[in-house]
Amino acid sequence: MKKWNGYETTQVRGEKRKLPVGGYVCKIIDANEEVYGWGNVVVIHFDIAEGPYKNFYLEQYEKQKGDKKWKGTYRLTCPKDDGSEKDEQIKKNFKTFIHHIEKSNTGYKWDWNEHNLRAKLFGGIFGEKEYEIEGNTGFFTTLRYTTDTESVKTALIPKPVLLKKQAIPVVETQIDWEDDSLPF
Repeated sequence: MKKWNGYETTQVRGEKRKLPVGGYVCKIIDANEEVYGWGNVVVIHFDIAEGPYKNFYLEQYEKQKGDKKWKGTYRLTCPKDDGSEKDEQIKKNFKTFIHHIEKSNTGYKWDWNEHNLRAKLFGGIFGEKEYEIEGNTGFFTTLRYTTDTESVKTALIPKPVLLKKQAIPVVETQIDWEDDSLPF
């Protein structure tokens, strides 16, 4: 094989650092309410606040080229207050998250201003989710649920979320049991 020009100076692609599953203390970088036709969502951008993976999402963001996207994102659906069973579940989820923020940040009390969530801490439990892109599958680590910063130290790690596999169609074949060529 012939050596090409610039082999010694050609840069090697960097390995993508993957966040291991586990519990982490997270810090909210930004929080904004987004309005959609179907309802509102508080979009929370966060990062890992301490330990060997501190600033994990900032480092990922800075390495991106072109259209950069912040990967440490948690979307909190806002209740519609319509009395539906689904809305009651959304209310529980919202209040649970706020409870974790209040418990993790001494003296903080939710004041219905999502911008005041900036710089607040919470516990994040991260687990794996399976993905498929163009026939290739793998796993990525994502925020699965939240807790307070004290409980995160002893939280159980959730099992990986697997893709729903398509059932393989069963092809029925007709067997002629009265075939004289069978050896028995």
